[in-house]
Order: sequence, then structure tokens, then C-alpha cells
Amino acid sequence: MHVPTLRFTDQDATHSFTLANPSTSIGRAPGQDVVLSDPCVSRQHAIVVNEGNVWTVVDRNSSHGTFLNGTRVQRAELNHGDVLQLGSLEGSEIHFHLEAGSGIDAGVLHTSVSGLLSSLNSLEPSGQSNRPAGSEIERLNWLLSAARQLNAGGAITEILTTLLQLTLQLTGVERGFVFLREEDKMRLALGLSADGKIVDEDSTVSRRAMQRAIESESKFSVSDTLADQDVSAWASVMINKIRSIYCIPLRKRDSNSQQTQLLGLLYLDSQVGVGNLSEVDHQVLDTIATEAAALLHNVLLAEQESKARQAREELAIAARIHSSLMSIALPVIPYAVIQAKSIPCLEIGGDFYDAITLGDSVCIGIADVSGKGVPAAIVAATLQGIIHAQLISGQRLADIAALVNHFLCTRNVSKYATMVLLKLFSDGTVEYINCGHIRPLFVHGAEVRQLEEANPIVGLLAGATYASAQCKLQPGERILLATDGLVEAENSIGESFGDARFNAIAHLDDVAEILASVAEFQAPSEAQDDCTLVGIQYKG
Repeated sequence: MHVPTLRFTDQDATHSFTLANPSTSIGRAPGQDVVLSDPCVSRQHAIVVNEGNVWTVVDRNSSHGTFLNGTRVQRAELNHGDVLQLGSLEGSEIHFHLEAGSGIDAGVLHTSVSGLLSSLNSLEPSGQSNRPAGSEIERLNWLLSAARQLNAGGAITEILTTLLQLTLQLTGVERGFVFLREEDKMRLALGLSADGKIVDEDSTVSRRAMQRAIESESKFSVSDTLADQDVSAWASVMINKIRSIYCIPLRKRDSNSQQTQLLGLLYLDSQVGVGNLSEVDHQVLDTIATEAAALLHNVLLAEQESKARQAREELAIAARIHSSLMSIALPVIPYAVIQAKSIPCLEIGGDFYDAITLGDSVCIGIADVSGKGVPAAIVAATLQGIIHAQLISGQRLADIAALVNHFLCTRNVSKYATMVLLKLFSDGTVEYINCGHIRPLFVHGAEVRQLEEANPIVGLLAGATYASAQCKLQPGERILLATDGLVEAENSIGESFGDARFNAIAHLDDVAEILASVAEFQAPSEAQDDCTLVGIQYKG
């Protein structure tokens, strides 16, 4: 069976993504199956689809295009060894492979099996009874087959268990431990005694031996601690009566450099007898540890990919929920026309708007929570609910602003927000309150001016006071409310859209047309902030 995979390298690691579904999405947005951080990659850039026995890459109208083996394509069949580049010929390369096997990279497994068996078979006979015989070779194959179970919960446990069983039998010591690296610490992952029992306690191991192995980047071993004046004086060795120690770093060597990555540590010791390993046995022990480290690296990489994909799926669900919460049906009223549109720069954002009809007026709000992404979206959804409930209950605009400010200041969420709340009455009277937001635009034909009255941002100053202001609209006049993502949008040379350009197009009747002008100015650069625009035109 041929397993299709996409392989690519980013700033974090080398990734191997198995194409297990009928289609796989690629892009910069968090909800994509394969997420690339390159700014030239569009948020939803391309998909790879299975069409019978053929895999095809399809560009999704990306800004900078999809390239197959150096040629820009809209749709193309993929063959083993093809190279994809998204957004630029200078961008990251994605290699398409069809390999025999399943689960992990079959080429890596084949290399591990061949390398290990070749290493073992090339060693000179030692004459020692504890050198792995046929049954041990079968166990090594079992170790390698355990790595194929990347989608099973016990893959790492099986590899570590097999590693300890093999090395305990080879060395003849009483117990063994495997530690895995977590940031700058070594966490006990598994401990086994020679009779196969789980050993949970690691306080009696020699931490100095572990440190020696880590610092030297090579095996640290002492066959008889009593014969070594330095080691015999260690407190851990004396207190716990340790007679022999074998401590081997589990490292994965980068194929493109001489650098190695420390994954963990294999620790073996005995309190009963001295070690009795030949030079060949030491080579066997090193070989087993080296191959186990390679397998462990593959499994850890697969787990990271699985967790990252789960996080992307959860973010996509959160985005759908957030979008549903933020999506409102704009009210239709006889004396005014309301338009609104919000465009998040990420999957979810911190901008929102709302519109509610009351008996004598229509209430409209727009807000921009500091930051972007999930944290800002959570606060935005909370504030929208608070403001919506307060507007429905008929609370004064100044009181609503004070309530929101008190909520943010007392919750210690490290977030603030700018917002405008507005009430339009049927006679054209407008009451509004601006809390640190960019100033609303008053539009009368070609005349455009800003509504200057302003109040403090909500969420920064506990106890701040707020006051509303009023103006009057005549039939045909309107007010535009925007978030700063509109005026701060930048083009490819870093120039901002700015207030002057916004004022110049404020006369356009359609909100979508105004936002299209901003997008045209910004292209091909990606948006760096959420952008929201609300228009209220008084009909009389």
C-alpha cells in the first residue's frame, strides 16, 4: 500500500503529514490541516484532493500562487518526488511522497531496521552469553514495529518498554529508567526492574552520572564503582550502594548538520554485582540506544503533529461558534438604513458590532478589543453579551460604558477596549458616546467631518466617568463607525490607509464598497488587524 505524505521543514521542526482524508487544506489560517507561517502564503491557499488513485493540488485563488516543480499551476496532478512551493519560489518547499507502509515514514523505518541489523551482524562474536541472539533480534524488530503504531495511545510506552527489556537483558543489571526531556528538565517516563516490574521511584538513581552523560553528549559507564575513586565518593553511589552504572543520552542527529537534539536519557544500574560487558556488548548497547532515539523522535514528532492538528480543529470550532455569536440580523426600520461588515485578520478576532431596535430608537454599537486572535475574541464575545443586555434593558449609554469599564478593570484580564455606542431616534436625533475609539464620521454629501466628543477607553482607568453627546441628522445624512484596522491598513511599502483616504471615500453608499477600496490599497499584503465598518443613514 502506498501512503501519500507531505513533508516540509519550518522554523520549529521537520514535519511529515499523512494524507489520510479525501482532501487536505493548506494555508496560513489556524483552521487549515497544514498550517504554514510564511507571510506570502494565503490564509486558505490550496488543497490536495484524492481523485480516485490520483492526488491533485488545487490553488484556492491565492494572492501569490501555487508552484509545482517551479511552474505556477491552478490545478495539477502530483507524482512521487514533486515539490510544491506556496506563495513564492523562494518559500518553503513541500515534498510529495508515495511510500510503502503506513503510519510513519516508511523510508525512515527501513533505514532504522537495515542500519540496526547491519550494525549487529557486523560485530565480531564476543563469546559472551548475554549478547543478543535470534530471540533478541526478533525483539528489536518488535521495537521497530512498535514505532509504526503512531496513531495508537501506547506507541511511546511500547518503544520505551522494549528498549528497557533489551538493555536490561544485555547488561544483566537490576533496573533501568528512561527519562524524557521536557524543556530543561528530565522527567521519568518509565522504570523497569529486571523481572519486568514497574519501578516508580527514581530518587535513588545517580543524578551526577546523568549529568555527566548529558554534558559529555556520550555514554557514561562504570563497571565497578568501588574501583573508581571519583565515582565511589559520590553521595548517591555510597548511600544507594550502586556497583555499576550505564547512562546513555538519547539523541537525534540532524541529517543536514552535525548538531544533535537531546530527547532523553537511558539509565541502567545495579546494586548487586559489577558490570561484565565486552567492547562488542558496549557497541550493541550504543546501537540499540541510537536506533531507539530515532524511533522515539518519529513518535514524538507524530504526537506533536496530532496535538497541533487537534488544536487547529478546536480553533476552527471556536471560530464557528464565535462567528455565530457575532453574526446578527441587522434591523430593518422605516427611518434609517443600517449596513455593517467585520473582517477578522485571523480565524477569529476582537472586533464586533451590534444593532438593536427599541420602541423609540435603534441602538448601535461597535467595539475593538485590544490584541488579536483567541484572547481578544473571548473578551469581545463577553462584552457583546453585556452591552446587548444593557441596551435591551434601556440603560443610559454613559452607564453602560461605566459598567463595561468596571467589569474589565476588576476582572484582571489585561484587556481594554475602544467602543462607540449610539442611539438614533426617528426624528434624526443622535445620542452617542465614544470611548477612546477612532472618531465617527458625519457624512453630508461630499462634506465629511469627525464627531469630536470623546471619553476614556474602557478597561484602563478604574472609576473613570463617561458622558454622552448629541447631534442631529437630516434626511440623506449618515454616520460611519469604523475600527482602527481600516485606517491603519498598510500597503506593500508600509504606508497606512489613513484618515484622509477614509474621508475621501466616505461618500460611497455601500459599506462593502468602502472596504473593497481598503483591500485594494492593502493588496497584496495580508491584513494585520481586524477591520469593521458600520454605516447608519437617516431617511427621515
